[in-house]
Amino acid sequence: MLREGVRPETVVLAVAKAIEAKFSRSDWIELSLLTGVREEVVSHDRLLRSLNWGDDDYFGHVADMVPLLLGASERQPGSQRRSVSSRFPNFAQVEQFLDLPAWLRTSEPDLYAKLYGGPVPVDALQAAAAELGVIDVDEHAVRIRRGLREDPAQAIGSAKELLETVLKSILGLHGTGKETKLDVPVLLRKANVQLGLDAGGVRGSDAAAEQRRRMLGSLAQLVISTAELRNAGFGTGHGLSQRPELDVPTARMVVAAAVTVAQFYIEAHAATAQNV
Repeated sequence: MLREGVRPETVVLAVAKAIEAKFSRSDWIELSLLTGVREEVVSHDRLLRSLNWGDDDYFGHVADMVPLLLGASERQPGSQRRSVSSRFPNFAQVEQFLDLPAWLRTSEPDLYAKLYGGPVPVDALQAAAAELGVIDVDEHAVRIRRGLREDPAQAIGSAKELLETVLKSILGLHGTGKETKLDVPVLLRKANVQLGLDAGGVRGSDAAAEQRRRMLGSLAQLVISTAELRNAGFGTGHGLSQRPELDVPTARMVVAAAVTVAQFYIEAHAATAQNV
């Protein structure tokens, strides 16, 4: 199901990218018959020709044709406020024909996030980090998004670096001095102590403290495993000439876990600062 408030331009872009990547001439004819725009497709002076010849202007012609495939009517006042289903009555049919969510999830995760809700909640992390002045998160977020689509090893390497950045920022470790050269497990232990999240900390006697400690232990394992995957060569950072390959679903799981842990520590840091 589409997210509420999706911009029509985003829908058109997503459909156009999927068509550009997947369609043959016969696909165009089949979908145009299903949506009632065959005449417009076959009479277009450049669309199918640019497809056949692999011309650079093909995507532009695809984007021009997508609103017709989606059943868009002439723009009217207030049309931007209409739902996708009323603005594009053929969307569900086109979506099913393209298997759009599955293709976007694998090939265009940023667009998938905008249309359906993202598998990696980086935006929420960025918002939390910006509010607290935790630096460099945006850079890691860009690398993670790009890596999930183009290079899973890069995404895992960036996820590990994201965790290091967040933990070091919480601990006030900046620059490249000797005091910053700490492994992730050490950073975790120090952050837990500073935030009062360890067994002997200020929150050690709170209700459900034992359950929270167990959950933190599980989070710690996620963090450490992310670092170990990167160090084992599945993530960038060690200059390996023959890096082992990790499947994209596992890379997504690693990144999602790393982002969740990073956001938890940022928000825990904010809560501690407010109570000081």
